[in-house]
Amino acid sequence: MTDTPVDTIELKDRRFAVERAQVQGWLYDDASGEICWSINVRGMATRFGDGEFSQDLSPHFYDEAMPLRIDDWRKLEHSGYVFDLEGDDEGDSLPTLYLCSHLALPRSQLRFGVRRGHRFALDWHGLAEANWDEEFGRDLPFRIALDIEFTQQEVRFWHRHDDEDFEAAARAVMARRGLSGEHLSYRDHRRFRDDPDDEHYRLIRAFFSPID
Repeated sequence: MTDTPVDTIELKDRRFAVERAQVQGWLYDDASGEICWSINVRGMATRFGDGEFSQDLSPHFYDEAMPLRIDDWRKLEHSGYVFDLEGDDEGDSLPTLYLCSHLALPRSQLRFGVRRGHRFALDWHGLAEANWDEEFGRDLPFRIALDIEFTQQEVRFWHRHDDEDFEAAARAVMARRGLSGEHLSYRDHRRFRDDPDDEHYRLIRAFFSPID
């Protein structure tokens, strides 16, 4: 019997089984209105240190707003970007590793490959900082190579009246902001706050699932 391969995060001389890996799209009509794409890859907890100084830590690589100028989740295929902390201007979001603190990656090269349904080949490598100890602190080589799923598109907007068609309103936001809805299927929505007296009660989060 052949064992099923396990996706792993390579960080220096350690290997972490992947607990979760996903890409999502989000569009906030109440903010800049830019189409954003986020990535999250989280590893299983592993023991660091010895004795009273030991701790179970889970590596979490993420970027909440990758600098990708695309208008359709399927165009993630063969897209990517390179980041160098010394040379690139700092923006609202940076590729980051959280192990015991949130630290931007000194160097990062991320590339999506071939798409298969809702999944994309991912190759993400570079140098990370972990701030654990002298041995596991700075200039840590990392690599993540796996198939990652595009899970959902979120559209956030203010609704005008209680009988509003939330799917139609969300698709109107997508059309106005230049996001293709052709390969997205409406799933559900949630209010940002459930209390009718809260000022964010009319802020709607509409969720769409990818379709081929």
